[in-house]
Amino acid sequence: MRIQRLRIHNYRSIRDLEMECLPLVTLLGPNNHGKSNLLAALEFCLSTSAKPVEQDFFVNRGEGDNDFWVEITFNELTEQEKTTFKKYVQSDGTVCIRKTARIQNGGIEVFYNGYVEQPDVEWLNSDKAGDYTSRESVNQTPLKDFVPSSGRLTKAHIEEAQQKYIEQHREELNFSRVLEEGPLLGQKNVGGGVLPDFYLIPAVRDLTDEIKVKTTTTFGRLLNRAVREMAERDLRFREARKQLEEVVQSLNVRDDKEQEKNQLADLERSIEEELRTWGVKVNIEVTAPELERLFELGTDVHLNDGVKTTADRKGHGLQRAMMFALLRAWAKSLREERSSGDQGGPAPRKQSDSVIFAVEEPELFLHPHAQRKLATTLREISQTPNHQVFICTHSTHFVDLEHYKEVAIITKHAPEKGTCVRQCVNELFEGDNIDERKKRFHMAQWINPDRGEMFFAKRVIFVEGETEKVVLPYLANKLGVFDPDISIIDCGSKHNLPLYIAIANAFEIPYLVIHDEDPLPDPIPDDWNEDKKKAMERTFALNKDINNCVKTPLGQVEMLSPDFERVSGVSKSQGEKKGKALAALDHFEAVDQSNIPDRLRQVVYAAFNAQGAQG
Repeated sequence: MRIQRLRIHNYRSIRDLEMECLPLVTLLGPNNHGKSNLLAALEFCLSTSAKPVEQDFFVNRGEGDNDFWVEITFNELTEQEKTTFKKYVQSDGTVCIRKTARIQNGGIEVFYNGYVEQPDVEWLNSDKAGDYTSRESVNQTPLKDFVPSSGRLTKAHIEEAQQKYIEQHREELNFSRVLEEGPLLGQKNVGGGVLPDFYLIPAVRDLTDEIKVKTTTTFGRLLNRAVREMAERDLRFREARKQLEEVVQSLNVRDDKEQEKNQLADLERSIEEELRTWGVKVNIEVTAPELERLFELGTDVHLNDGVKTTADRKGHGLQRAMMFALLRAWAKSLREERSSGDQGGPAPRKQSDSVIFAVEEPELFLHPHAQRKLATTLREISQTPNHQVFICTHSTHFVDLEHYKEVAIITKHAPEKGTCVRQCVNELFEGDNIDERKKRFHMAQWINPDRGEMFFAKRVIFVEGETEKVVLPYLANKLGVFDPDISIIDCGSKHNLPLYIAIANAFEIPYLVIHDEDPLPDPIPDDWNEDKKKAMERTFALNKDINNCVKTPLGQVEMLSPDFERVSGVSKSQGEKKGKALAALDHFEAVDQSNIPDRLRQVVYAAFNAQGAQG
């Protein structure tokens, strides 16, 4: 069970928000724009521990709108989940649950509801089942053939009859998707007990309490769940549980043979003697404890980095790294083949075995190498069946442009409008040579591993290669117009520019494209063969393609004629000798800002939105 779609209404900074979700979701955006509120909304919906207060309601909601709700559509249901949520499984295999908080009668009421596919005829409406529990009313409908022929009819009988009729006549019926009136699964607030486990790892600054082994902390819950999952597959654990149960059972035996050596029986007789005037019998029964609770009651985690201490006495970086190491160990264990478990098939109702993680700022306290390692781990966990990961981050190490569909940019431009989301879940690689275009785009990761930076920038400059990426900010700094919030992305080649433009268009990121004209020489050199001529013609034809891709006013284009090297005046021989980027830096280091070529100056001003761009 994974979240396919998330809708939020009137929660904290969010008026109305809807987003699509993949197994890994990466939330990006400025501080104080609503990323943490989105994760808190998930926690509200998936757990029973989140208690709403009046401050959780969107301040600028409409008059009389006293509800906030979080609605989740799940897909990839297991057989057990299909059984548990049978009533709510839609024809497309999804289940949609809504949790609502409502201000009324001076307090806040919280309840779950589910969406059902309701037949258009009233007597098949599950919310109306109670209206047909009399023989007279049910006999007026085809349900009479699906209920017991004698005895008192209950609402459960009618609901079962409705289901049987629907299963047999589904093709003849018309359905509407509606939110049920009654509580989810017929019980108030049952949702938090059957939905997937949700673990929120907050961006806490002080981890001393969070790292303790308690059921109230994220680490404690993680450790206990991991231990439970692993212990079920450990023969020694199962043997210990069996032995404990046998010992406890022997303590409760009261036959004549055991009475003489049973200390509890002696205690019972002593108490009965004291209560003789009351005429009561005393029976002390020992209940076997859950063996898993031993880990909660008597477990400390020690770390030895030369000095052995409990985890809460180590640095925050090591504490957080240990928490994520636990996630890695757990994920590794989950991938192993499970021992025989639910041999009897799905239970009528059982908590989902699915797990959803939400991690705020996973980069906290971690150096870059550890961030890269953690990013890989979180992706591995998200790829494990029945698992899903949400992260909100300010680090490019957790953003992979190859997986652009996972990215959701969270922004809040006006308090009254609230938090908004920008994402692209459509396929951007379309048209001719789609496989080749995808291959080039993915290979560009090795040319510029930091290209995910474009999602964090207020404006992006797309350039063909390393020389422009190096020289443009250098000259901007020399001219006094450099802006650190503008990112320059080396796209690897002119042929890749349309791919990056498509990403910027999809996510509405302001951008400027700088590229060479690359005109064919006239006359064509004698040593050019036909293949080289065609390749140069294709490169020149890209000018029109690039121009057609750019959406104004979001994006603009600056074309350098004939190319960057000749506009900048950098010696071709020096470029071949030192490398183009280094040769260009050497060249401009000795050039006074007043002597920077006019056309190049215009491009720098245009890139950094400086006055004089038309210069």
